Amino acid sequence: MINIQSHIAKIRLSTAFASLLISIVAFYGNDLLNRDGILYVDMASAYVQGGFDALLQYSDFGWPFFSIVIAYIHQITHLPVELSAIALNVLLFVVLTDALVLVSNKILPNPRQVAFAALLFLCFFTLNHYRVFIGRDVGYWAFCMLALYQFILYLEKPSIKKALLWQILMVLAILFRIDGVVILLGLPLYLFTTQSPTIALKQIIQFFYLLIAGAVLAMLIAIDQSSLATIFSKIGSITKYINPDNVLTHFKLNTDLIETHILNKFSARYSALILSSGLITMLVYKLINALTLGYLGIYIYSLWKYTFHRVTPYRKLIAYFLALNLIILLGFIFTEYFVSKRYTVLAVMGLLLLMLPRICDTLEKAWLANYKPILVAVGLILFVSLVDSLTHSNSKVYIKDVAIWASNNLPENSRVLTNNKIIKYYFNSHQPLAEISLDPNVNTYQNYDYLIILIEKNKFKELGQQLTSMKIKPIYKLENKRGSKATVYLVQPPQ
Repeated sequence: MINIQSHIAKIRLSTAFASLLISIVAFYGNDLLNRDGILYVDMASAYVQGGFDALLQYSDFGWPFFSIVIAYIHQITHLPVELSAIALNVLLFVVLTDALVLVSNKILPNPRQVAFAALLFLCFFTLNHYRVFIGRDVGYWAFCMLALYQFILYLEKPSIKKALLWQILMVLAILFRIDGVVILLGLPLYLFTTQSPTIALKQIIQFFYLLIAGAVLAMLIAIDQSSLATIFSKIGSITKYINPDNVLTHFKLNTDLIETHILNKFSARYSALILSSGLITMLVYKLINALTLGYLGIYIYSLWKYTFHRVTPYRKLIAYFLALNLIILLGFIFTEYFVSKRYTVLAVMGLLLLMLPRICDTLEKAWLANYKPILVAVGLILFVSLVDSLTHSNSKVYIKDVAIWASNNLPENSRVLTNNKIIKYYFNSHQPLAEISLDPNVNTYQNYDYLIILIEKNKFKELGQQLTSMKIKPIYKLENKRGSKATVYLVQPPQ
């Protein structure tokens, strides 16, 4: 037993180090901060300078915990705010991969299969794709996975301490994304499937006493600090997703639109079916796309090649965890009528955990039998997945370079207008003497001295045509190989 734990400790340490290295390589090869990352860094800078009052200008965002953590890292380490955000992102990915290894250790029979699972996580394209994004999602994923692991520990040996740790982890997850409320409220109900109703009810109370105390404390703080309610305004958005009248009203409006503008009178009665099936199909496609064809191929091969007899521990719990995440996604998609692949990641990790026992069993059998064809094929899939997620064929460094050039060269007290948030961020990050404003609609350009415009290939064609009729003169321009370009213009006075 001690030897097994030693092997698991080595796997965890190796996975953490590899995750750290992958994140560093990803950020080193990244050209620009993502748009959401710029928002988080700006909010962190505002908090450093003015505390909670300074965050009131970002009240539309309504959930600033991630930025506040960045601000405290900056204050403790004295690292630049942007580097503090990157450090936090890297650390959270280490926590996430470690949590996945811990959960895998509970569902897989031996350290060899856990090592295969760790390799699958480290090379997983969808996770690695978001390593270069400064964002709060990874904190949500990491603490939800740690909470799932803590819930498993509770099932093995119930205690108030474990229930308390689970609640703390879920509260931290919710502080990154409000979506975690569904898991906080829903996961303890799984106990009804493992215990008698009386025992399950007693245990569920252990999972909610911190929540009840926290809700009372939050109400008292909100009364005393009304600005906090404004800053964390997204808590009110929950009602939008749980209010059936709101969801049904929007659904009816959209089905009426399909009836009147798309379908003929003979098919009009199917509008609700067409809309709902279309949204669900879109969600399924996003999940499959996030899971990647390579990993699906390995799983399908394992189904075809080997018989699997072992009962997987906690399979029902992970399936229930997946179901809760699908409920979150369905609630979002039937309210907002779109879903980003980023929102599906936690559900995809649930799917991958369900697939792991069969995949890792197949890989172990191939390893022990020294069956090179499948080992080479899987190795190539993992290598390509890892490399593809860390390389970027379309460089955007020209955007940053133009912004920095303008920051360093435009004269003091001049007024600058740009249509791009990233340009504004990098312009301001290099101590400019000029002052820049952001407005996607550049019709007011004559009120400014300079104009910095980003036009990406196959986008903003109307803006490109608009520029030809404007009284401006290009003074500096950079573009990439695809023809996207950023240009600094001198605004000429009207004649």
